[in-house]
Amino acid sequence: MSLQTETLRALYGTWRIARGDTGGLAFFNFSLEGFWRSFLAAVIIFPAFAFLRWHDLVSAPDDFPVLRYMTTEVIAYVIKWVAFPLLMFHITPMLGRAERYVAFMTVYNWASVLQMGVYLLALALGVLFPMLGTGGFVMIAVIATLIYSIFITRLTLSVPIPTASAIVIADFLLSIVITSIGIRLAIGQLF
Repeated sequence: MSLQTETLRALYGTWRIARGDTGGLAFFNFSLEGFWRSFLAAVIIFPAFAFLRWHDLVSAPDDFPVLRYMTTEVIAYVIKWVAFPLLMFHITPMLGRAERYVAFMTVYNWASVLQMGVYLLALALGVLFPMLGTGGFVMIAVIATLIYSIFITRLTLSVPIPTASAIVIADFLLSIVITSIGIRLAIGQLF
């Protein structure tokens, strides 16, 4: 199967899963090659990520270290894409689910594309309806993507909802820690 076909199938599968259709799992390649290809999701959403980070700089002061900030953000982005899979590589055996690791990470990675789309839609709605506030739309998007991630985790790892929730919260907190360290490094105030 070509990379393009596999990508389109995986994205369609994430859409079906988001609609509650567990049959969406049939559209993923759960081989080791499919696992590695799922990291293409990071490449697909990188332009949106870079745009959002660049947009953050609109209100930055003139002496803000833009190049250092963007470089640090890109490094943090890569670290986030590596850190959680490494963490789960060690957690899935502790849960007795090592054989489900590849399927879990494959779906979880591809789902990031849909999640970025939801986040961008929330930001666009905030711009279109400023009287409702961007923050409200973004909060709804964050909650929706967390619930979606919990559903994926429960479905692919076959774990109870509290366990799936703990895994997703661990990913969320890991992302916040990496982002916070990156921002502090970018502005030269780690400690």
